[in-house]
Amino acid sequence: MEVLNRMAYLILEDPFITAAELSQKLGYSEEKTIYYWLSKAHYRGLQAFKRAVVGGRFRLPAVAAHENAAHYGRLPVVDGFGQDGKPIVTKETLSGSLAANVLGRMAWRYHGPEQGPVQSGDLLLLSPLQDNDPAKWVLVGSNKLPTVLLRIASGSNICYIHPDTYEPASADSEKYRIVQILRNLF
Repeated sequence: MEVLNRMAYLILEDPFITAAELSQKLGYSEEKTIYYWLSKAHYRGLQAFKRAVVGGRFRLPAVAAHENAAHYGRLPVVDGFGQDGKPIVTKETLSGSLAANVLGRMAWRYHGPEQGPVQSGDLLLLSPLQDNDPAKWVLVGSNKLPTVLLRIASGSNICYIHPDTYEPASADSEKYRIVQILRNLF
């Protein structure tokens, strides 16, 4: 009954599909093959089968959604930052839905005091900060504890502010855009 399942999926995509279109999409040369399979399953024609599919009387087997993680690649995990603010990449990587975020170039787990929207244990997806980047939250790399800063841009003027004290900050080291914050709530 695999043929009927494939027909049902095509009918759900387009309820007005004809027997000729079904036979073409299923790779049959004649539309009478469609009617052969319908009569074999005791349906009195295509319209009766369409009504059963659209009305939910024809049960389709459950199909699990599957995405190939290799399609998205892998996201490197940063262990920390060097003296110059450059990331120290480990051999660990993330794959699957986390790596699907095409804007993020690396991931880093923050362990430190709460800074703005970032809390200890958060996984930050980061990308290098560009000059014309509209990012609001940035991470300034440091070999001790990287700092989360609020970035305010007005024209060509850019100012960095500590989110807790609202005082201006110097951001001389390498800066990274915080693309996404992933927080484990358990």
